[in-house]
Amino acid sequence: MPAPSSAVSSSARSSARAAHSRSSPLLLSVQRLVARRRSPSAAQAMGGTADVLPPDHDSVSARLADSQCDTSVAIFKQSWSTYRKLLEVDFLEHRALYTALRALLLASFGAHATPLAMLDLGCGDAMQIAASLRQCGAPGGELRLACYTGVDMSAPALELAAGYLSFLKPECDVQLVEQDMKEFVAASPSRSYDLAFASFAVHHLSLDGKIEFAAQVARCLKPGGMFVLVDIFLKEGEDRVQYMKRYRTNIDEAVTRGIIEAGEAETVMAHINEFDFPESLLEFDGLAKGAGFESADCLLTDSKEFGRLVVLRKPR
Repeated sequence: MPAPSSAVSSSARSSARAAHSRSSPLLLSVQRLVARRRSPSAAQAMGGTADVLPPDHDSVSARLADSQCDTSVAIFKQSWSTYRKLLEVDFLEHRALYTALRALLLASFGAHATPLAMLDLGCGDAMQIAASLRQCGAPGGELRLACYTGVDMSAPALELAAGYLSFLKPECDVQLVEQDMKEFVAASPSRSYDLAFASFAVHHLSLDGKIEFAAQVARCLKPGGMFVLVDIFLKEGEDRVQYMKRYRTNIDEAVTRGIIEAGEAETVMAHINEFDFPESLLEFDGLAKGAGFESADCLLTDSKEFGRLVVLRKPR
């Protein structure tokens, strides 16, 4: 289950209605960096505790609870509580994925002479990427950021994102845009960004939607740029029905362990049934190459084989 984001209320919703591990040259260095950089404090931050809450988190949550909400707010409110319960005990195994992400960013951009332009598509509340950027030394340390642009359809999520990302200012120009991520990237100038990132958003798109989206992201990246995904993928040889059954077993375990309630599990499964359309890595590699990337390289897969860290590189 991804962080609360409106990727499911716009791009994902329309794509869902429409129809419907490889190794890389950096893999060994990333694995070494993961082992070296993993620490209790980092894991705690990735679990949503410690110092990553924005200063106004409580007041934002209170306003959400009292609001006469539109669809975006309703989706955000419904998923936020359940997501946090799963995240706090790392049931979704995001910690390892984001530890590997930090290693990848430092291995790829740590010695970058020019500060980066970063695009975060379907950013949601940006809690986990904000923690990762902070731990990488952004904006002016080992990872240098000139600008961060986060795009999401959920105004409540973006309000939280502003708090999580506030540490980047004023050195880094932070822009948060309330817009469909597909529409935003389609309208963006070519060769604008060094790094594009998407966390648990792209798997909501149909296959045709993914193909179009990947091509637009490739166009927006500078030569040698990267599109990094933390997302859900099918196991090789698995179809969507088998994926749904496997995820049902997974979420039932969360109920058995007392992490979430049975009613919350049903809400999660209803969301997945309507909006999840993951591809296999082999399928995704093919569409990535068709979009203009060199390949789709998987750097890490969680132990349950749902979430993966995948990097797409644009030729120089």
